Amino acid sequence: MSLSRLRVDRGANFVATQMPGDGIMDQTQVLAITTVGSGTLTAAAMDSGIVDRSGPVGAYADVLETADNLMAANPQFSPGDSFEFWFRNTVAFANTIAVAEGAELSGANTAVAASKVRRYLVTILANARRQAYNATTTNASPTVTGLTAAQAQTLMPGMGVSGTGISASTNVLAVNASTGVVTLTANATASGTVPLTFFPRYNIKGLSSADL
Repeated sequence: MSLSRLRVDRGANFVATQMPGDGIMDQTQVLAITTVGSGTLTAAAMDSGIVDRSGPVGAYADVLETADNLMAANPQFSPGDSFEFWFRNTVAFANTIAVAEGAELSGANTAVAASKVRRYLVTILANARRQAYNATTTNASPTVTGLTAAQAQTLMPGMGVSGTGISASTNVLAVNASTGVVTLTANATASGTVPLTFFPRYNIKGLSSADL
């Protein structure tokens, strides 16, 4: 990883190297979520940059957006991309973040205390879109077979996997697109041809907290 100097678009097709003192505009917005009780941290909310949360009249939990919905809203994402957003808990009750498919919490600093602001980092782990295929698993083996080459080509290392005989938190380790063989990060616990779901993943981590 290295640091790069930005190129600045000054308008009228004039692009120059960023110089000391140059300010860089972004399109950060404030998106309000006013659901009374538990709500959803939608892709639009996370993408906005600042979430203003109001409405709850007691302790509440907001569910993260599914990874597939986040990728659908941001087709430009690649594995390793990251972005930040702020969550402003404007009510006098604690907020807890709950996971959805493909969303993973990192560390303990994810809840937002009453009348606090928390800064989050979202990191993309796998961006291939959600797929559901019938595939063959073998007990005590990480190898999945029975996929066509075309099906395997829609998958990528880092995707999550769920289905009969697949342990929680199992991911795709490798994909052989020519043979349709997928290797998982954990052994299957059953043998058979079963529906498997492959889904993108992202991680969310709380970085800091402050008063409103």
